[in-house]
Amino acid sequence: MSKLKVLGEAISLTSAVAQTAVAMNATPFAPNFNGIVTVHLAGATGTPTVKVQGSSDGGTTWVDLVTVTAITGLVKKDEVTIYALMRLNVSAVGTAGTCSAYLEA
Repeated sequence: MSKLKVLGEAISLTSAVAQTAVAMNATPFAPNFNGIVTVHLAGATGTPTVKVQGSSDGGTTWVDLVTVTAITGLVKKDEVTIYALMRLNVSAVGTAGTCSAYLEA
């Protein structure tokens, strides 16, 4: 049975903002394990860019793990290596809509 961890839920695509980092410190959500990230855009218009990012140095630097650009894919799933901290980052805004991201392990 797989488990889900929320990285961000119903986040507005109209403001550029990085969500608070989520700690990945317990199995099955532990650093260096693999997981599946699902990013879902709802009602998206314009050209938003949404990233799932990971950090292994306490949040000083962030690595892009999954990027959804514009509205070419309303749902995107990718296998990623889990980092100690992970977050959802709306790095470019759209004109409407929300996004959510989940990590499955």
